[in-house]
Amino acid sequence: MCLIIGLLCLGPVSLPGAEEEVHYLDPVIVSVDRIPQTLTQSTSSVTVISGEELADASPARIDEILRGTLGASINTSGTPGETISVRLRGSGNNQTMVLIDGMKVNSPWNGAYGEWGNTEMTDIGRIEIIRGPQSELYGSEAIGGVVHLFTGKGEDSRGLEISLGGGSFKTKKESLEYAGGGENVNFLLSAYHTKSRGQYDNKDAYRNAGLAAGFGWQASPLFSLKAVCRYRENRKELAVNPDEFFFLDSNASVYLGPDNPDKHQQTMFWDNDGVRRDRFFLQTLSAEGDPSRWWHYRLNAGYLQDHYRAEKGLYYGTTTTFIADILSDRLSVGTQHDFTLSDELPNTFSLGVEYEQETVDAEQDFTGDPNDIIPPLRSVFFDTVDKNRHNLSLFFQNRLEVHPLTITAGLRWDDNSAYGEVFSPRISESFCIDPTKTRLKASWAQGYRAPNFQELYFPFLGNPDLKPEKCTGFEAGFEQPILDRLSIGCTYFHTKFEDLISKPGGARNINAAVVEGIEGELAWDPLPSLGFRISYTWLDSQDKKTNKELTDRPNHTVKIAADYSYAGFSVHPLVNIVSSEYADYASLDLQGNPIKERNPGYTRVDVTFQYEIVHQYASKSHCLSKGRLQWYGRINNLFDEDYCEVQGFPTPGINFMTGITAAFY
Repeated sequence: MCLIIGLLCLGPVSLPGAEEEVHYLDPVIVSVDRIPQTLTQSTSSVTVISGEELADASPARIDEILRGTLGASINTSGTPGETISVRLRGSGNNQTMVLIDGMKVNSPWNGAYGEWGNTEMTDIGRIEIIRGPQSELYGSEAIGGVVHLFTGKGEDSRGLEISLGGGSFKTKKESLEYAGGGENVNFLLSAYHTKSRGQYDNKDAYRNAGLAAGFGWQASPLFSLKAVCRYRENRKELAVNPDEFFFLDSNASVYLGPDNPDKHQQTMFWDNDGVRRDRFFLQTLSAEGDPSRWWHYRLNAGYLQDHYRAEKGLYYGTTTTFIADILSDRLSVGTQHDFTLSDELPNTFSLGVEYEQETVDAEQDFTGDPNDIIPPLRSVFFDTVDKNRHNLSLFFQNRLEVHPLTITAGLRWDDNSAYGEVFSPRISESFCIDPTKTRLKASWAQGYRAPNFQELYFPFLGNPDLKPEKCTGFEAGFEQPILDRLSIGCTYFHTKFEDLISKPGGARNINAAVVEGIEGELAWDPLPSLGFRISYTWLDSQDKKTNKELTDRPNHTVKIAADYSYAGFSVHPLVNIVSSEYADYASLDLQGNPIKERNPGYTRVDVTFQYEIVHQYASKSHCLSKGRLQWYGRINNLFDEDYCEVQGFPTPGINFMTGITAAFY
């Protein structure tokens, strides 16, 4: 209430109307080729989500935002705070690299970014998504592509912003952001807290809190500095099976239900008192400048620490608790130098070197009476992993622009203490047909994914002799603008995977697979205040060992998004139509039901609303020159679709989040 009164006292009301002039800009991207360029200059398949688009999507989580992007497949394990997988073009969750301010945040333990469900959008200023193999510049895990999150800058939104919200599952959400500075010096401070009862009434609660701070200094064209520090911790109750559970007897026959007539039967699943705790710390530091008009340099350093701890009781052992405690960290330093030798002939040479050191200290154990524990489990879990490895890499790239042709070619060499040397080449081109403004694109690349610490060293199942997974990818497509407000694009892609790591029975390089598909997108802005985006992805995958499809890869995905704004009100609906996907796990779900060979498809509709209640301007005598008060709301799964993105983990039905954001500038 105090926030509302304060805003009303600032001065006369001004609401934006339909007469606003809309400017269409070609956004500048930096992840592709690791040099600044406009989106239309890129030779890669890339999607940019601007800060304005992120603000329009509030209060969506990051996985809900990525759900609407071309080529991205999202799989959530049901309740808030649970595991979320993000795949690009049919790649695995640990085959997609995730960067935050240039620092790789994939877990050294399992190779995946396990923090999607805990990543809040409070201070994220932009997202860039590159599809297709990118190991030539980024190394391991960039087989499917790269998702790069950038922290906002202080000069982008100076002032104080406070947001308070609540919604389904007794969810409460608060965030605060304060930014300031100018062109030469800027800073950003943010904090957030989210608390939810969870999808189920009992033992499903979730809490997430975090802090972030950023600082930027532009001393001169020769030198600029940026530092960002993030910390967050969360707690999630692991209600594996809230309604019922099932038991396995010594003959592995299945008995369903909470009553067990056979006193000797033993369950293979956890009880409902499990708790998972995560702590995530990230520090990045970068410096760059232009000593001359033909030389640009960049220095980067970063440190990541990820601490995961899970405690789960067992049904059959009343005094027994399983504990998994995994502490992993990564230290990375590197430099890149870009040389443009001629203004008349834009030809940029990039040279870079990076050094990375990873450490994992993992312990998996049981506490309680050892006699309560199944003997095979005793031998597997009573052990620790304390390992480290380092990686040295060199990369070279040449980007040549001779209108109407742009060609980029590069090579990366990695030398890792655990698995040896890997070479990753890539070549891409873009050709513009001036009369029609048609842009043709094509690329060929080889990439790899390094075996993670879990695959290398997990007790009895790890294999220190594993080789990296490798892939060869090709894509070709076009982009066609029509009458300024309409554009279409289509791309065919084909990726062959070799030496895929299979885990059942022990990690081994035995699998191979092929993924191919077509992705197309249409963007139409009939009015400055109205826009439509429609995308379609056809995906075909085959496991060469079994001649079956890869699991959790839908064959068809359609995404329909719209944006409408008028007089301070905006609405953003998103429709996801996902076909069935192969899911042959040969096991039971958490309710004891057999996993179906195909997970049924679904149609999900989400809607975001925003309304600018107050937009005030004050006289110069006020300390704060202006402010605003905005109401937001979001409805997920509007039509209460009953489906699972991961079988056995039902997604929430219709749910909502609403709140207000007050800003003082």
